[in-house]
Amino acid sequence: MEAASIPTLFTSLSIPTNHTTVGLSNLLSSNSQIKSLFHHKRLPDVGWSDIQIQRLLLELSCLDTNCEESVRCQLGNGNSNSGGDNGSSSTYPHRWTGAGEREGRIYSPLVSTRHFGLGHGIGRSGDVMEAQPKAVGSSALLRLCLRLVLDAVRR
Repeated sequence: MEAASIPTLFTSLSIPTNHTTVGLSNLLSSNSQIKSLFHHKRLPDVGWSDIQIQRLLLELSCLDTNCEESVRCQLGNGNSNSGGDNGSSSTYPHRWTGAGEREGRIYSPLVSTRHFGLGHGIGRSGDVMEAQPKAVGSSALLRLCLRLVLDAVRR
C-alpha cells in the first residue's frame, strides 16, 4: 500500500482525516527507519520494537520466490487467500511447496510463521556470501546482518 493512497482509501471507509494522518505518520516513520538502516548499515541508536523487526523480516521474505504471494502470482492465481489459514485456494487445493532441487519449501503454516517465510537459505555452492538468485530477501538479510554485527564490534 502506497502512503499517498492511504488517506483516500481510509476516507472511503469513513475514517476521519485527522485519524488517518496519525496512522500515516506512524507508517512513514517506520519506513524511514528501514530506509535509514539500509542506507547507513549501522545499528540504530534506539532499538526497534518487535513489530518493527517483524515487519522488516516479513518484507524481506516477500522478496524470496518461495513467498506465498509470489507463488500465487507464478501459478496465475492472484486472488487473496480466502480459504482459511491453511494456505489453500479454490484453483490449487493444496499448499504449494516447490519441487526444484534447491527450492525453498515450507509446507507448514506454523513453521512459515516461525521463520517469517524465509525458506531458501543463503549462499551458493559453498560460498555463504554469494547472493542467491531466488532468495533476494534472504541474501539482503545476510548482508545487512553482517554489516550490523561489524558495527556492533566497532562500537
